[in-house]
Amino acid sequence: MKYPKLFEPVTMRGVTFANRIQRTSMVSGLATEDGQVTEDLKRRYQREAKGGVGAIVVEAAVIIPSKSPYNLRISSDDYVPGLVDLVKAIREANKETRIGVQIMQHLKLSRSGWRQRVEDFKTEELSKIVEDHVAAAKRALTAGFDFIELHMAHAYVLSSFLSRVNKRTDGYGGSLQNRMKLPVEVYLAVRRLVGEDFPLGVRINGEDFHVSGNTLAQSSKIGVKFAELGADYISVSAGSRFEDALTPPEGSPPDPMSGYSGHRMSPWFWWPDGVHVYLAEGVRDAVRAAGFATPIITAGKIREPQHAEKILEQEKADIIGLCRALLADPDWPVKAKEGREKDLVRCVACNWCLEADSRYEKVCCARWPEGMLNSPEPFSPSMARPGQIKKEYN
Repeated sequence: MKYPKLFEPVTMRGVTFANRIQRTSMVSGLATEDGQVTEDLKRRYQREAKGGVGAIVVEAAVIIPSKSPYNLRISSDDYVPGLVDLVKAIREANKETRIGVQIMQHLKLSRSGWRQRVEDFKTEELSKIVEDHVAAAKRALTAGFDFIELHMAHAYVLSSFLSRVNKRTDGYGGSLQNRMKLPVEVYLAVRRLVGEDFPLGVRINGEDFHVSGNTLAQSSKIGVKFAELGADYISVSAGSRFEDALTPPEGSPPDPMSGYSGHRMSPWFWWPDGVHVYLAEGVRDAVRAAGFATPIITAGKIREPQHAEKILEQEKADIIGLCRALLADPDWPVKAKEGREKDLVRCVACNWCLEADSRYEKVCCARWPEGMLNSPEPFSPSMARPGQIKKEYN
């Protein structure tokens, strides 16, 4: 096989993943306005499962009631039937693809420009954050997901507690040990719920990419702590923080994707491929030095199978996270496995998909034929729209 490392199975707590390619979480805008599963959402993930990916992390499911529209939700039992149907639909498309869900609590925003900070939570409210994660995890088990990912990256609640921006004085902020307290409580509570035979991963920032945020020095220690606690994988992302966001237009909420930190989360075309691999490598080195074999996932503009294989060969990561690359061409895994690299429809890192999310639109790829909500099946470079980006941005 041309890419033996990439297509080597990996097993976590008895659950075997057919290869080392994970479709990392990406918002789709395909849920209903109040967060229910739709046929379009099911078709999106079915299409990606057919492409041979080893694991799909279904987009972040919100664990609290809120007004943010078109986000998938897992905040009450009312959402469980739709999630059951989603899992069944993906399994029908590919029984080998393992299906996970990312659960997260976001910080509240308003169009006045106000945004919630970790200092806004009262100490007595923190136990509710733990309880909400546990309740969401219980619903994920009921829905039949194969694994759960706790979202501790980007501009969300647990990431904000972990970050150096957290200046709480009640024992949940200040020092790194204190900043880790709530995320650790969440992890341990969810672990108690799911048991010792169910994979539970965490996603963290390797770097916040703003002057008051975490760097690899802090993130490495965070990674070691979760490895010590028994996390089944650590997915390393970056950026997407509010601290350097642009001042929003009047009547719009602040956008964590608008500043340098936001630009680093989904690297644009001017950044080199694999620009965040060093972050996963740094976390991995720290975790290995501490004596743990926890798989580390890297992500961020990895577009070529050769590049992905080299990352694994050089032991810079253990699993390759693909997001925009699989949105552009869901058949990336099967084409790589069959040596059909010339048939890949490559992501051009234009972030058309990301900007659609910021506009509360349905997320699709600029390379798909016009009017399509999913990649064609099959999809070839000759069908892509190479002039679309120029057309839309001029």
